[in-house]
Amino acid sequence: MNSSEKLNFGQLQKLVAFKKANEEALKLNPLLWLMLEDAESFYNRIADLMVKDEKSSKALTQEKEVIFESLTADSVVTNDMLISYGNYKKFIPFMSIQGCSKTDLNRARDEDVISNVQSMIAEIEAHPAESVEAGVSEERKLALIAKVDEAITIVHGPEKFRLEQHDVNVQIDAEMEGYRKLLNDSIKPNMRANYADSNPDLYNAFRNAIHTDALPKKTKVITGSFKNEKGEPVSDVWIQLDEEKPVKKGGKKGQFYFYNVAAGQHSLVFTKESYKQEKRVFMLEADHCMHFDITFILEELQVESETEV
Repeated sequence: MNSSEKLNFGQLQKLVAFKKANEEALKLNPLLWLMLEDAESFYNRIADLMVKDEKSSKALTQEKEVIFESLTADSVVTNDMLISYGNYKKFIPFMSIQGCSKTDLNRARDEDVISNVQSMIAEIEAHPAESVEAGVSEERKLALIAKVDEAITIVHGPEKFRLEQHDVNVQIDAEMEGYRKLLNDSIKPNMRANYADSNPDLYNAFRNAIHTDALPKKTKVITGSFKNEKGEPVSDVWIQLDEEKPVKKGGKKGQFYFYNVAAGQHSLVFTKESYKQEKRVFMLEADHCMHFDITFILEELQVESETEV
């Protein structure tokens, strides 16, 4: 929901409260009562859609946390097996594995967690006999690969989730438009004609219920730009501000901005296909603007080399 829709929903909520508080008087006007019943139906449908939208966003965040916790736990165990074997047997490939300890994985960005575990899996596949001797079975390796695939899918934002979010937002927009039309074309004229003069108290209560404050002046408080390693603008980047649903930003010039963000601690996650994910955690002070110049780094392609026997 954007700021305008939130104001309209708050107005609708107050209109429903007005209907319930003045039920006896309003029911004397059957046509108006039907209109107000329709308004309450709009309220109930929009409220249900908002709950669905919020649950979907939270579910994605929670699913991501579960997937990465499981991937980290299995990777740490596997890493310890390989390091232990490497140190005891003086097997350099396993002694040289880096970035897969519990400390390293907990501190790493999502993209780096995936990359580090993929590198470890590559060593396992390059040395199958030593891996088995170290305690890393084929089943453990395949399970680890499956968890990496899950992590990749969740990091890049599943298309199904984005489509569901879009569908919910389209439905909310349609319901809001229907409510605004009902209010402006039917309810307002009826209230004015029947109660402005004959029952000014009821009419003023109605006007107070539908009153909305003007939208606050838009102020850019978070700005930035996207570039690649060559300094070229990068467009169509998915940005997630805190726990809100991701939005696509960055036009031809690779610039982005957010309006009217409250003071306090926030996080921004930047995701662009084929590039490493970037994340920024920051403290936004009141009446200050934050600027971020994000440089995207291409992901390294995992290329299997053929060795002649």
